[in-house]
Amino acid sequence: MSDLDTLLKELADIKARISALEEREARCKADILELMQEEGIEKDAGPYGSIRIQRRSEKDYGKEVKAMEKELKAAKKLKDDLGDFTIVKTTSSLVFTPISPEELF
Repeated sequence: MSDLDTLLKELADIKARISALEEREARCKADILELMQEEGIEKDAGPYGSIRIQRRSEKDYGKEVKAMEKELKAAKKLKDDLGDFTIVKTTSSLVFTPISPEELF
């Protein structure tokens, strides 16, 4: 197995563990939120860190702003399609797409 294959396998294993941990984190946060709401607790702190309930409002700016946003998006797409833009900076990053378990066998 080449060094690249070894590293790719390690990356696949890491991504799978991260995905499983993110699912556990989401369930744990949901359970904590439910308990806090049942107890009427807004924030708390303990030996492992602090927690608080954060509320985010969904905002509606009205038809005029939505139309402006739509127009801006269309203008940007047109500029992209025509190549009428200036590249300010380019960065490189690795994109990893693991194969599904079904593809393994």
